[in-house]
Amino acid sequence: MFKQSTLTVSLLLLANAAMAAPIAPQMVTIKAGDFVMGSARAANTQPAHSVKLKAFRIGKYEVSAAEFQRFVEATGYKAPRMCLQMASKRWFTSVPNEFVDAATLQSLSKFEPATCIGWNGAQAYVAWLAKETGKPYRLPSEAEWEYASRAGGTGRYFFGNEETQACRYANLADRSAEAAIRRDFDGLESREHVGVMPCDDKSGYASIVGMYEANAFGLHDTLGNIAEYVQDCEHESYAGAPADGSAWVDPTCKARVVRGGSWHWRGFHASHRGAMPVDFIGALEGFRVAQDIGAAASADAAPSSFDLELAEAQKSERARRAALAAIARPKG
Repeated sequence: MFKQSTLTVSLLLLANAAMAAPIAPQMVTIKAGDFVMGSARAANTQPAHSVKLKAFRIGKYEVSAAEFQRFVEATGYKAPRMCLQMASKRWFTSVPNEFVDAATLQSLSKFEPATCIGWNGAQAYVAWLAKETGKPYRLPSEAEWEYASRAGGTGRYFFGNEETQACRYANLADRSAEAAIRRDFDGLESREHVGVMPCDDKSGYASIVGMYEANAFGLHDTLGNIAEYVQDCEHESYAGAPADGSAWVDPTCKARVVRGGSWHWRGFHASHRGAMPVDFIGALEGFRVAQDIGAAASADAAPSSFDLELAEAQKSERARRAALAAIARPKG
């Protein structure tokens, strides 16, 4: 009886430890390189300047709700109680947060990106991930993010300039998003607010990560799905920005940079920059992790059970979308 009880306790302890352990993110190694960051398109993307980066690693996908939930359960992290999002036919308004109460309209799968957590939540997650794994995880710098997202491309988007191809590569405000918003939110049409891309990906709101074609570096969802927080503070322009790819931070930082756009917006130019106050909590922002390359950064292990679950979820979602009829191009 004693031996059986001891074994039972040991198995329970192992199970609890596994439940509290971080989900190891799939990472992509980005080789050292240089590029011209910014453009003449907006004041806050000027001046365009040369940046030389060291090699680093960055998440293949945006951090999912399941990964962030593991952090919440393991640490007791107090997620913000309210989140600004589309809900109950009220357009954007502050409603109870999914990580506190229940899933929201935009969170239909645990494999969708973690949102409604703000920059502070993203930073808390990467600090926990680094501590638990002993690996130098962190948020990417803005320069690292743009370099990895562009993946050597010089066009408006990482895949070029042809907007009719956008739905192959990104979850943006397209015909399905417009139809979903018209259906769910008092007849509002996305084209009246954010415009509509000339294509249809058959996804109305946020999407399971990794559903769209990767860029040349193997990263998914850097254009659209959800905007991504980086380490940098907001600055009005690139005057004085670091040239070595490091994060540009200040002692008193009132807003943090977000990159990449989301399902709610048309595709943003590769140089586009946004920012959110450090205390802002919204449903259109999430993050992906980065990692320094050094002794503590090791090669990825074999696919985990989470990776296999994600692959199955992606497969099922592709089948669901394939069975849907495409929304026709509007007349006129």
